[in-house]
Amino acid sequence: MKKSKTIFWCSIVALSFLSFLLLSYRSFSYDASSKDLKRYLDALNIQFGRYGWKDLQPQKISWEYYRTTKNKNPLIFAHFGNSSKNCILFLGGVHGDELPSVYLMFKLAAYMEANPALLKDTCVVIAPLVNPDGFLSAIPTRTNSNGVDINRNFPTKDWAAQATRQWINKGRQARYFPGTKPASEQETLFQMALIKRYRPQKILSIHSPLNFFDYDGPSADLNSFEQWMEKICREANHPLKKFGFFPGSLGNYTGHEQNIFTLTLELPSSDPQNGTHYFQKFQPSIVKFINLPVAGSPPNIRMVHHARTAGAAR
Repeated sequence: MKKSKTIFWCSIVALSFLSFLLLSYRSFSYDASSKDLKRYLDALNIQFGRYGWKDLQPQKISWEYYRTTKNKNPLIFAHFGNSSKNCILFLGGVHGDELPSVYLMFKLAAYMEANPALLKDTCVVIAPLVNPDGFLSAIPTRTNSNGVDINRNFPTKDWAAQATRQWINKGRQARYFPGTKPASEQETLFQMALIKRYRPQKILSIHSPLNFFDYDGPSADLNSFEQWMEKICREANHPLKKFGFFPGSLGNYTGHEQNIFTLTLELPSSDPQNGTHYFQKFQPSIVKFINLPVAGSPPNIRMVHHARTAGAAR
């Protein structure tokens, strides 16, 4: 009898553990054929068609998602390459009205899918549309559906003291509202989760329409990096500008506070008709950024000696 009870309770424990594993798997896995993802990709295809982006086929990429927005749009990303190290994170559509940034990131995902040889010993993670609610609005908006500027919502050390005060001092412009508290938005938490999971050495975020490259990150070997950037800027005919960072911005959160090489590409305009042109113009720079040799992991990331980076920039 005692042995039977022991077997019974062991079975209960085993079943409970198995149930926990299954629930955990369902919580953190995704179904690429799910109705929600299909609905979302269909909505994107309709929007892409309005902008003449007929060459984008997002349904052909293996997307992952674990979070959704207020409007129930999946926050998707794709992981390319086999390496768990040497990761580069790409972000597009942080502001929903910066339309060509979305085109470039979906196009880059297709390019990575078609060119796996570029990914030897490298991990590339692409989140092509961080703010789908803003992008899919009848009139695309900079902010998300809560009216929050995602690039002012990261939990930077200066957020509590400066974010709201700076927003008020600059006229309470709705476009730049940082939220009522840091990391309040699913879109912010999504980016933070990618950074925590993949621990990228480099991040490239695409925006528009300020027309320059901007850099935040480690100051070690900064002269070497600036020399590399100057070469890239000459080749792309695109200026480098020290724009600085804001309370709650990505450059502040990752570049300033975590010493991750964080590069912002500000496209010359937000005109969706320029998407193809911008991809052709900046694709070589993007590939060179992928190949830029850095070493270490956050916050101890450094460039490999400039003599090697010069070759990578050719």
